[in-house]
Amino acid sequence: MTELLLIVPHPDDEVFGCGALFARMAAYGRKVATLTLTRGRAGRSLELCDRDDLPDVREAELRASLAALGVEDVTLLDHPDFVPDEKRGLEPHPGLQVVPEADIVPAMAEVVARTRPRVLLTFPPNGSNGHPDHVTAHRLAWRAVEASGVDVERVYYFASDRPYSGTERPGFLPPDVIRAQHLAPTHAVEAGRYLEPKLRAMAQHRTQALSVLDFMARFTRRLSVESFHRARPEVAPDAGVHTVTWL
Repeated sequence: MTELLLIVPHPDDEVFGCGALFARMAAYGRKVATLTLTRGRAGRSLELCDRDDLPDVREAELRASLAALGVEDVTLLDHPDFVPDEKRGLEPHPGLQVVPEADIVPAMAEVVARTRPRVLLTFPPNGSNGHPDHVTAHRLAWRAVEASGVDVERVYYFASDRPYSGTERPGFLPPDVIRAQHLAPTHAVEAGRYLEPKLRAMAQHRTQALSVLDFMARFTRRLSVESFHRARPEVAPDAGVHTVTWL
């Protein structure tokens, strides 16, 4: 039985919010599995590779990142991710939100059924920052659990202690909606000595170095303290934040 299954849309989503958690779980022999819904073809390349080669490069970066965290059970699907404009060298595309559920949920449900996780971790309803692929991944994760027939004991979302403060971005949820759907952390994991493998894993995403640096500059505390909102079973609103070893 797998302790935890992470469902996210993009390569690199796995490391920012739970890299230290994964490294600690691996060190204690607690099995983690990941399911990534796209190969990140809409990401930046920083001219480290040709645009056509970017999905292969990002898959390799993802696998290297997870290897650094001790995660061996890795599944990637190959659905389109959100392309906001032509600056990425691609035609604009709505991403995961236009993929028919019949084309993606069965494959996701197979992973849930195979791994039978005790815990599911994914993005919150607002996608944390309103990104349409993050929002869609949240919805699809629940659909996959329902379709799998697996009784997942606990469900957690990535959570920040600060509501969204960014500006409006085309294709993203409006800022007022993101803030209205904010879910505060209920649980936190301190990185401690597992910060080192987390940073090593982040460094594997070379093509996304600007995103890595942006995260480090804007969310420095989340490098050392990873925070989550428990959606199942629900936690009383006034319960505060519980520091735990793992979820």
